[in-house]
Amino acid sequence: MLLPRKQLQRSKLFVSFAGEEGLDYSGPSREFFFLISRELFNPYYGLFEYSAVDTYTVQISPLSTFADSPHEWFRFAGRIIGLALVHHCLLDAFFTRPLYKMLLRSKCDLSDLRYEDEQFYQSIMWIKDNDITDVLDLTFSVNEEMFGKIEERELKPNGKNIAVTEKNKKEYIERMVKWRVVRGTREQTNMLIRGFNEVIDLRLVSVFDANELEL
Repeated sequence: MLLPRKQLQRSKLFVSFAGEEGLDYSGPSREFFFLISRELFNPYYGLFEYSAVDTYTVQISPLSTFADSPHEWFRFAGRIIGLALVHHCLLDAFFTRPLYKMLLRSKCDLSDLRYEDEQFYQSIMWIKDNDITDVLDLTFSVNEEMFGKIEERELKPNGKNIAVTEKNKKEYIERMVKWRVVRGTREQTNMLIRGFNEVIDLRLVSVFDANELEL
C-alpha cells in the first residue's frame, strides 16, 4: 500500500478504463469495484467458496492455502473491501455473517454457524439442548477432509483422548464453533483483516454490527 491510510480515506478516487474517455463521476468507480469483486470473490478461483446454505454468500476456502501467493491475495481482497466502503461503492459479493464479524473483530458465537452450515448448526444445537450421557461417543477432536483425505484435528491439546461429557460439552461447543468458523483459514483471515485495516480505521466501523456492515 503506497499511500497512508488517512490519505486513502480522504482522497477522491478516479477510475478510467483503457480506450474510454471522460471524467469519473462515480460511474467508472462503481463499475471498477463491481468487476474486480466479481472476479476476486468468485469461488471458481479457489480463494473463496460458497457457504453450505446457499450459492451466493461466500467464505474463505480452506483450499485457498494452496493457491499462488494466498497471503498477498487476501491482503489485496481486504483492501478492496475497505476501499469500496470508503468510496460508497457496492461489491458484487455477499459474505457470510462470521466473515463480517471477523472484519469488525467481533467474536463469533453458535448462532453464526447457521449462516455457514445449517446442518452442522442443527447438530451442535442438538448437543447443546439434550443430555448426551451414554448417547454420543465424542472427543475433543474433529475429522477434516482435505483433497479426499480425512485428517483428525484436535480441538485442544490431547483432545482425541478427552471424552465429551454433559459436564464439559459447553467447552466442546465453544471450540467447535471456533474451529468451524476458522477451519484452516486463520492465516488467510488475518491477511484479509490486515488489508481491510490498512484502509479502514477499526474505530470508524466499531459502531456497526455485522448486519449494518453487510448493508
